[in-house]
Amino acid sequence: MTDEDPHFKLVGMKYVLFSTAFLFVIFVACGNSDGNQTELTVNDGVENVIPSETILTQDNLKDAGFKIAKKYNVEGLTAANAAVFGFWRPDGSDAKEYEIRFYPSHEIAVQTGTYFADEVTGDNAILDKDESAWKEGIKDRRYFFAGPIGTHGSGGVKAKYGGYVIYGNIIMLCEGANSIHSIDRCKALLEEMGVPETEIYK
Repeated sequence: MTDEDPHFKLVGMKYVLFSTAFLFVIFVACGNSDGNQTELTVNDGVENVIPSETILTQDNLKDAGFKIAKKYNVEGLTAANAAVFGFWRPDGSDAKEYEIRFYPSHEIAVQTGTYFADEVTGDNAILDKDESAWKEGIKDRRYFFAGPIGTHGSGGVKAKYGGYVIYGNIIMLCEGANSIHSIDRCKALLEEMGVPETEIYK
């Protein structure tokens, strides 16, 4: 068989087409894996990182009617200036629990605080003191639920904070069954703290 043989040309064309298709599949797959990086700013389809150069303090929380119950020791919470646990009552709701972490700037909050917030929120939260990167306040991040009525089940533990919001120099972990509920409550508190709606709901 020679290079001029029609059968040889057909086989060669099939090989080229197959190779091109294979490379295209790899390219698409790699592109999809890069898309996972959007998780930094989107939590279950809801934006949870709001860029702002605003610097907020504990006084801003108090002015909004937030009740600080505990002030945590931030040793081990990289770059944080302070962290508090407390309560706030959204309109038409019972009091909800929040953990607010303060950083020197928005950039530092995002770069160093995101990992610690991800670790203790949502369905995959790490709530065991032996495994958590920052152990202070770990009990306050747990929600205990009883087993079904009529069974001998002992219940279990899940994350109290379904999600979080980063705004300015703070990271807010907010009580909620899932990230959508939590982020809504975080944003409601931000509004009460005087942050314009146009910034919160861009």
